Amino acid sequence: MKRKKPEMNNYLKKIMTIVPVLMIIACSTTGDQSQSVIDGFSENLVNEVANHYRVVYEGSQWINKSDAEAQRVVDYSLLRSAELSLENDFPFFVILSNDSENREIIRDDPACNFKNKKSINQRKCVRYKSIGDLTSGFLKDPLEVETGTNIIKDGDYEGKALFSSVSVYKVITRKYNLNRNLLFENEMGQQTMTNNASEVLDWIPIVNPNSQ
Repeated sequence: MKRKKPEMNNYLKKIMTIVPVLMIIACSTTGDQSQSVIDGFSENLVNEVANHYRVVYEGSQWINKSDAEAQRVVDYSLLRSAELSLENDFPFFVILSNDSENREIIRDDPACNFKNKKSINQRKCVRYKSIGDLTSGFLKDPLEVETGTNIIKDGDYEGKALFSSVSVYKVITRKYNLNRNLLFENEMGQQTMTNNASEVLDWIPIVNPNSQ
């Protein structure tokens, strides 16, 4: 199968613009999230000492390019990064690199094997896949950011985007209606289970039983 890796759209390169100010809201101590609300991702610990993780989420193949699909895979990678930070008791994380891409795929078929791309039947031979590929660093405490943004002002993570793990989790699960009977806890230790995160906006997600 022949693959081509064109450059991503500008909005995918600018991960720092995704729900920016909301993501740096301070949060309380979090509990453990034992399961993800999404499937189809891969993750690996890049640097154990610095708590750097890489998360990759691959979308499905489709015929026409789709900005919505390209955005979804980045959002899902961002969501899994938030889940990982919560699982490891880190209230915040920064995006260290964004290697997401829209990949053009030519079917491995004699009818599609032309040296001149213009001769290829686009409808029959060309498919596209979006891949979200984010590397994040987890933090115990927030860092100082530029006024009105979530961009870190100085230090080792200068110029990187800072996110609140809980806020990312709430926003993206609500955006894609991913909440599945989630267990929440507030600052007083009270717990409640609901499939509507907006009902407990100021509460902290504890576990996500994978019950559909």
